Amino acid sequence: MNQTWNSDPRLRRMDPRKLQLLDQFFAQLSNAPSSQKLPLFLELNRKLSASGLAFSPEERSLLFTILTENMSPGERKQAELIRDLAARLSKNAHS
Repeated sequence: MNQTWNSDPRLRRMDPRKLQLLDQFFAQLSNAPSSQKLPLFLELNRKLSASGLAFSPEERSLLFTILTENMSPGERKQAELIRDLAARLSKNAHS
């Protein structure tokens, strides 16, 4: 994972509250075993909802790009699978 994701200049326009939640999320994620990572993603979505925040499609795409820039092709494919699963879960939750 890109350890300097939060210093990327493309994030300057993002709501500081979103960046704060992301900071907390990545701190937890970096220490979590693999089996706990998906629940952390779900918890991030819950916190965003509870705060009345949501990432726009552009923000989600930007975050994904930033976080996967230094990944190997295999790691990027795994990240894409997680992203696609999260999108499906989100659609089902709102249906």
